[in-house]
Amino acid sequence: MKWLATVVSVAALMCSSGTARAQSLVPPDEVVIHIHEDLKDTDFVEGLICELSRVLAMPVSASTSNLAFAGVDFATNTQLDADRVRYSFARANEGNGRIFRYLIHPYDMKVNGLRYVFASTGRDGLLVGVMSTIRLVPAAPGMTRKRVSDITATRLYKLMLKSVAYLSGLDSDGCIMRFPSSLAELDAKSDEFCPEDHARLVEARILKARPVGACNFVSMVMP
Repeated sequence: MKWLATVVSVAALMCSSGTARAQSLVPPDEVVIHIHEDLKDTDFVEGLICELSRVLAMPVSASTSNLAFAGVDFATNTQLDADRVRYSFARANEGNGRIFRYLIHPYDMKVNGLRYVFASTGRDGLLVGVMSTIRLVPAAPGMTRKRVSDITATRLYKLMLKSVAYLSGLDSDGCIMRFPSSLAELDAKSDEFCPEDHARLVEARILKARPVGACNFVSMVMP
């Protein structure tokens, strides 16, 4: 019966390993979106928060940021160094609790090896991400203000939802977790998690089992 004991031990190890893997995902207590004061078009914010709140299991809120960018924060004359901005943003928002914070600003960014990036999140202990709207806001002529807002919110939603899962410990590159190398790829990729990833995120209480409510509005602030 020695072989049976071995089989049982291996099965127990596999079960234990699977449980440990599921437990490796750690949700935030809250997600806070910091809108930089230099960002003038904020029509998308209300819709973005609503959509994130439909699927995330933790509270989502918005705040403002007056983070100043110094010369050291720039990678080129016109582009911010995404990683340096993350560090500066993290230092400016040190505090207690496991809060995922996101800075949304209107300036172009880059990282080493890439000409530009839409967003930056690192698994370096900093529970923050930075996102730029400069390449996300559609500029096609004739678009209504609501349409511009909806597209911007959808693009940010994909980037932010991926980042929340990533900071929570998810290692995956399928569906919404795919890396978009262009705006076309960002628009084309799914706005949902692959089934296995979704199940793990629900089990870890990062995602709701299914979206709640509906967001059929975009805040229209009159000029």
